Amino acid sequence: MEPAEITIGALRLRPWRPGDAGAVAKALSDPEIRRWTRTRAGDPGRWIADRAAGWADGSSASFAITDATTGEVLGHVRLRVGDAGAPAGAGAAGVGYWILPAARGRGAAAHALGAVARWAFTRTDLSRLELRHSVENPASCRVAQKAGFPLMEVLDVPFWGDAGSGVELHLHTLVRE
Repeated sequence: MEPAEITIGALRLRPWRPGDAGAVAKALSDPEIRRWTRTRAGDPGRWIADRAAGWADGSSASFAITDATTGEVLGHVRLRVGDAGAPAGAGAAGVGYWILPAARGRGAAAHALGAVARWAFTRTDLSRLELRHSVENPASCRVAQKAGFPLMEVLDVPFWGDAGSGVELHLHTLVRE
């Protein structure tokens, strides 16, 4: 996949840059982000390099969610091809996101997620996007539904966040029309 930029209203989605290391460091150490995602404390430069590698090898498309006017990093949204529990090449991708604490509650996650879904369905051969989150995370359920991802089922699987293992996950699926 070729790295892309998307502008939607007050948001600009763009590939991660080395200069974003400070925002990534905040995210990697944020307790709420760590609670609900696979994101772990580590080297921000390496994290950014891994996102660039995903674009290069076609395994993922990672976007920094930024304020279109100021350029401030607000969060992250990522497509991971083959990450939706489907066999590789089945046209499925998993989606995930996080929002930095100062940007929460402003609708950035739902707008960015919806924009990336539209981009994926028009610029890639993907036909299905899946978002999974803990049933104990109602904010993610609201984000998914606002972005057009209906709740499809509840899965009883180990969860990867600090919340522990063996929790139930909501599965939201958006299918190309």
